[in-house]
Amino acid sequence: MEQKKEEKKWGPPYVAYKTFLNFLERLKAVGMPNKIDRGVVPSYSGAIQSHLFSALKYLNLMSQHGIPTERLIKLVNSDGPERQKVFKEILVTSYGFLFESGINLKGLTSDEVRKLFDDQGLSGGTVSKAIKFFVEASKNADIELSPYIGKFRTTASRSGGSRTKKTNVEKRIQPLSPSSPNGKQPEDLSWQQIYLSKMPDFDPAWSEEIKTKWFDAMSRVMDELKKQ
Repeated sequence: MEQKKEEKKWGPPYVAYKTFLNFLERLKAVGMPNKIDRGVVPSYSGAIQSHLFSALKYLNLMSQHGIPTERLIKLVNSDGPERQKVFKEILVTSYGFLFESGINLKGLTSDEVRKLFDDQGLSGGTVSKAIKFFVEASKNADIELSPYIGKFRTTASRSGGSRTKKTNVEKRIQPLSPSSPNGKQPEDLSWQQIYLSKMPDFDPAWSEEIKTKWFDAMSRVMDELKKQ
């Protein structure tokens, strides 16, 4: 008799938290697909796609076969305090090794939290990335954590870096046009995919005007991709 194949167990997410948020905003702007696969995020590299999909599976936001769950639909369609509440429920149920073991999260040290994530099968640089994702996600979900693991909070902002991006973001959100890409591009990429690769990552800190322009540009290019 053929043995039933065991479901793969996924480790804690270590994709960049900003990439995860951008993905949620894209779904909200463009609409929920029947299946989440590489065609849904064509502008992401293969590695980022794999890390994102692993995160979605660990958080039970999509099935092993890429089907969006009710959990994901509820999260994408929520806003403000409601989204915060939904996201908190997702984290509490997903990170059972932290929330179901009686650990005092408000007193954890950096060494203790690293050991806990090490025990989940992570190794090397993925441990710090996974802790960073959890810390940033907890902040958005209003989950209080120990100040002793604060050093794992985002360190990507460096002097002038993020400021330059916000200042120039409107210049990068241009009207959709087949002639948008300039210079030589890989022949196997459509102009829509090239355009997507040039789009700035969504930033919740943008003004409402810039957010509207980003959603409008993203919706139009995704519509064009669906026609192919």
